[in-house]
Amino acid sequence: MTEQRAEGTAETIAYDQVSLVIDGPLATITLEDGARLNAISPAMAEALAEALGEVLKPRRRVRCLLLTGAGRGFCAGVNLLQEARAVSAGAGKVPALSSVETLFHPLLRRLHALPIPLVVAVNGPCVGIGVGIALAADHVVASADAYFLLPFRSLASAPDSGLTWLLPRMVGMARARRLLLRAERLPAATALDWGMIGEVLPAEGFAAAARTVALDFAHGPTAALSEMKRLLADGLRQDLDAAMEAEARAVARTSRTRDNVAAMRLFGSKEKPVFHGE
Repeated sequence: MTEQRAEGTAETIAYDQVSLVIDGPLATITLEDGARLNAISPAMAEALAEALGEVLKPRRRVRCLLLTGAGRGFCAGVNLLQEARAVSAGAGKVPALSSVETLFHPLLRRLHALPIPLVVAVNGPCVGIGVGIALAADHVVASADAYFLLPFRSLASAPDSGLTWLLPRMVGMARARRLLLRAERLPAATALDWGMIGEVLPAEGFAAAARTVALDFAHGPTAALSEMKRLLADGLRQDLDAAMEAEARAVARTSRTRDNVAAMRLFGSKEKPVFHGE
């Protein structure tokens, strides 16, 4: 069940524990269960997937997606309260855990494959699958008082969300082992120092500052940014020659865009081009 309303130029769509605001070229998805620090249930994951589908509709012409959490936390991981009760009661099935392969991982794959820039604003605790969501972003901005935590050891569970693939590539194997095997809380400043996130912003005024960062992407040369996303992702699985060939093809595609033509015309001048994402 969704609720839709327009406020000025912005349109808001309310899903189950997820909201979507589309304001010109920028879409903002907010996880809306602040009382539980936005712990993700299967219902919330389905709503997030539905919101992503809306963002990607061609008629929306969205050029950047900002994803954040309501309240004082970004995401406290998977909501395991129902599962804990089921285990205590002797039930055999654990719904959220069984959703890893059927729901959570497909959702994360969609985030990684998003054709437009994805900015994740980590406004507070970022735990478990929340870290997986953050690391699917092209740019992560974190509040100075945010932290990252992978609690799988405490749950006696193997990790998920692609973290065993992502973390060694981002922070190195030793630090990946430390985060997973010791389940240490990682402050935002250290995550920035390790190369795990892109930017740390002051806690005061964080939401507005994160939106400003996302707007910079939304008004950028979207076609070129999308090519960069694709080249970087594919480059992790290619040798150097294949990467250079892919770059040559991408340069040819961007050279035909309206934004590239506008930028080349103004090259060497003090005037900045206005990009249209075309």
